[in-house]
Formats: sequence, structure tokens, C-alpha cells
Amino acid sequence: MSELSIDEWNALNRLSRGETIRRIDGQTVKRLTDIGALRSSGGVIKLSYPAMQLLIERSARIGRARNGNSQTWCS
Repeated sequence: MSELSIDEWNALNRLSRGETIRRIDGQTVKRLTDIGALRSSGGVIKLSYPAMQLLIERSARIGRARNGNSQTWCS
């Protein structure tokens, strides 16, 4: 699941923030379902646990990379 397109990554981010699945492109939803990032539970489509982990890990990595350039060092 680590090989996500930019559209798929953006869709996962939007879904994790509560956006409805209807606002996401159908092809992207199908692809995310096929790779296991989305699961259906009781008629409701949700992010899978591995997708949530991936979002957390990558978001943290992006945050560290952004903050890494602005560190101030004190002696």
C-alpha cells in the first residue's frame, strides 16, 4: 500500500479528516479499496487500520522534514 499516487494520498488525507466518500473520485475510491486502504463495515466505508498507520507515519515524517529546516541551535 506504500505506492500511492498523489491523488490517492490526497483522498486518504481528506477521508481521514471526515470528508464524505461521495466527494472523492470513483476511480480513486476503487483503487484504494482494491489495495486494501478502504474497507466496508456494515455498509459504511472506512479507512483500514494499515491505511491509518500509513497516514500517521507519513504525516509525521513530513512534519519532521518541514521542522528540520527551521531548527535553531543553542549553545
